[in-house]
Amino acid sequence: MSGLDDLIGGISGGEGGGGLGDLLGGLAGGAAGAGSLDGILGTLSGSGSGQGPGGLGGLLTALVPAVGGMLAGGGLKNVLASFEAHGLGAQAASWVGKGANEPISAADVETAVDHDQLAGIASELGVSEAEAAEGVAQVLPAVVDRLTPDGVLPADESQAAG
Repeated sequence: MSGLDDLIGGISGGEGGGGLGDLLGGLAGGAAGAGSLDGILGTLSGSGSGQGPGGLGGLLTALVPAVGGMLAGGGLKNVLASFEAHGLGAQAASWVGKGANEPISAADVETAVDHDQLAGIASELGVSEAEAAEGVAQVLPAVVDRLTPDGVLPADESQAAG
């Protein structure tokens, strides 16, 4: 494996150095600072409690690796292209760019994310597809933002898409 695949493998227990958790600034754990999962989820909820919108804290925590898996192996480029194709290109571009991340809704996720991927995430987490879509809507912008800290897609990612 190489590039983004290594990073995804690192968080899911596979081979590779660093891990997606490292790339995401320690989202997989650590103190509740700005780079930790609690810090990111606190930012999402506006509370710093890590509970996320609507008490989704546990779901959002579990979604980070699930969303990372969705973005592996060319998936980042594909997801961004799908959002653009569904009229959500400005939102997707904001996650990659260096400015503020524009939010998306669960309905946006249900429209732009492949149904099988969303169903797989829901099944993996033991939640409904609607709950999975709500969680992905909360987590995806932050994950893409962390994967593109320089405002551009990783070089290995753009080559792996296809």
